[in-house]
Amino acid sequence: MYLMQEAYRQDLENAWRGIVNRERLSSKKVLITGATGLIGSFMTDLLLYANRIQGMEIDIYILARDEKRVTKRFASSLGVEKFHCIFQDVTKALNLKGSLDYIIHAAGDGFPSAFRTAPVETMTPALLGTYQLLQYARKVELEKFLYISSGEVYGKLPAAKQAFEEKDCGYLDSMAVRSCYPMAKRCAETLCVSFSEQYHVPVVIARPSHVYGACTSIHDNRATVQFLNAVLEGKNVILNSHGRQMRSYTYVADCVSGVFTILLNGADREAYNVANRISRLTIAEFARILAETAQTRCEIRIPSEEEKREYTPIEYAVLDSSKLEKLGWRGQYPIYKGIRQMLEIKKAE
Repeated sequence: MYLMQEAYRQDLENAWRGIVNRERLSSKKVLITGATGLIGSFMTDLLLYANRIQGMEIDIYILARDEKRVTKRFASSLGVEKFHCIFQDVTKALNLKGSLDYIIHAAGDGFPSAFRTAPVETMTPALLGTYQLLQYARKVELEKFLYISSGEVYGKLPAAKQAFEEKDCGYLDSMAVRSCYPMAKRCAETLCVSFSEQYHVPVVIARPSHVYGACTSIHDNRATVQFLNAVLEGKNVILNSHGRQMRSYTYVADCVSGVFTILLNGADREAYNVANRISRLTIAEFARILAETAQTRCEIRIPSEEEKREYTPIEYAVLDSSKLEKLGWRGQYPIYKGIRQMLEIKKAE
């Protein structure tokens, strides 16, 4: 579906060009978990693009629980040579014979309603899923295991004014259910480096900022997705607060080129922020730009108590991307360009 759209194919081309030392992917075997999510689905499409247009001969393995969602999302690619689907829960032992070169673990729900209604299931892909994949990785000659963490691992830093660097570590309340997501991500990172220390599994961590794009799950209720769904219906964008929280926003094409750059060039046992340094703005500013681009308006209303329970206590979540940029990566999508691309792709569905 998406591969038939000119705007989406342009995103794939830009993302491919943005990967540093992309030629290293040639003829490799790559497993992606969470392949129907925002980041995982774009990564999968990018490798399919690399095979079809660039002749990279990559063996692409995707892992997902829901066969129907995979069939719908990748309908035009099913049966394509070197594209393999594995249907299982990531928390179970990996059911795959043979070796891999790279594993990218992107599985897990990263949206507020899941944190509230299914905190246990939010944690298990990060904890049990990472464990099972690392157990497989220690048995084969893996070149790199990449865990997609989150900028939420930084927690809350007192009087934060500077962008978070990879060495920073703020406060997270381990007794708050809302912490199920960032705490699980933190633990998974430690599990990765522990496997590297004890079993010599080569690991690297990517910490994306707030990622936005068209290929969202129907279950995703993050603010950016709610804003997008509203303008697609011709409605005004509704803010459930004054939206003063400051964020780094990264368009999915930039995020994915950054993740692959980390996979191919990142140092063992290192974490790298993935963020576009020129896309730092408040939630309200993001909503306003999206509304203006879609020719609607923004409104502020009083949130329900249930909605308040989904709020993150973190007011400032700006990530410093200098470490990734030292690998040669650069973001290509300022906020206006990213929002325009997202709208054009979504409207063409």
